[in-house]
Amino acid sequence: MFEITTDYFAAQHPLKQALEQVPGIKRVYLSDELADIKEDRQTTPSIHLMYYGDNLPESKNAGYLMQLTQTWIVVLVVRKQDTNAGEHITNIIRAMAGKVLNGTGPWLRVNTPAKPQFTKGHAYYPLAFTCQMRLKGAL
Repeated sequence: MFEITTDYFAAQHPLKQALEQVPGIKRVYLSDELADIKEDRQTTPSIHLMYYGDNLPESKNAGYLMQLTQTWIVVLVVRKQDTNAGEHITNIIRAMAGKVLNGTGPWLRVNTPAKPQFTKGHAYYPLAFTCQMRLKGAL
């Protein structure tokens, strides 16, 4: 089980590396890069990777040794006329589901808390993945 030491979002780095290997994807954006992206100028097909939240079990030791499940959202962004969206989604799932990435994982695909969104020129297809992790609290 992956242990969080100093960076609560440490899982984003192996996730980004795995997603950068997805065939046909030109760029993977982390959440801190998204504010600077203008929709009509973003590179596509691309992926937006965002931390969504976590679940903690209700147990008496949740203060010292917490086992938690982090959820990360992977959003495929394509131009609306792109006919390969389904192929990209399949490749994203294959790159993530069940994989152990640099000590994190296995990553499990779960129900996505958001529906696909469509704008004038783009389509956004969200997928969600979770991983169990451990964090030591105060002694």
